Amino acid sequence: MEGKVINEALEGPIEATLTLESLPYGADIRVFHSDPESGDFSFKVKENNKYKVKVEAKGYIGIEEEISIKSDNKSLVFSLMPSGSGSILRLDINFKQSKAEILEGSYSELDKLISMLKDYPNMEIQLEGHTDFRGSASANMRLSEKRVKAVKSYLASKSVNPDRIKTKAFGGTQPLSRENTEEAKLNNRRVEARILKTE
Repeated sequence: MEGKVINEALEGPIEATLTLESLPYGADIRVFHSDPESGDFSFKVKENNKYKVKVEAKGYIGIEEEISIKSDNKSLVFSLMPSGSGSILRLDINFKQSKAEILEGSYSELDKLISMLKDYPNMEIQLEGHTDFRGSASANMRLSEKRVKAVKSYLASKSVNPDRIKTKAFGGTQPLSRENTEEAKLNNRRVEARILKTE
């Protein structure tokens, strides 16, 4: 059985712990983890059996579901909602090279964030900008600051109260990877939304 764990609001991947328990007696209990980059997971099951799956991730509301294994089962998708302050949402936003101009293909991701903010009218977030660690530290800090301000401006232009949005720039001080590959550099150049409060 294959599947994915995603953020319900942004549909992005989540690194989660999945506990699989066979029903009705729990004779078979196993623990799995979804991939932090893709949210994908897989585990072996027996056809025509029933299982209870518990899905948990830091900063998210856990869920439990019962699944019945059929020969024509499609992949599972578990959607989790942030539980409150401290949750970090990785946003799939791209900018022009060395610029703070948001590329048009990123608007759909931002629109998901806007929808979440409208669904939770008391939610406050902090946009956190990161660059790759190579190059001038001061230039990287300025660039990450300009980029989070550009994202905030876009959200405000869509009727989100700017008072609900704080910004913080980190430059290249918190890279996800120090590998010298294009993929690593791309992953380091990111904007994240930290949920400060939900109520």
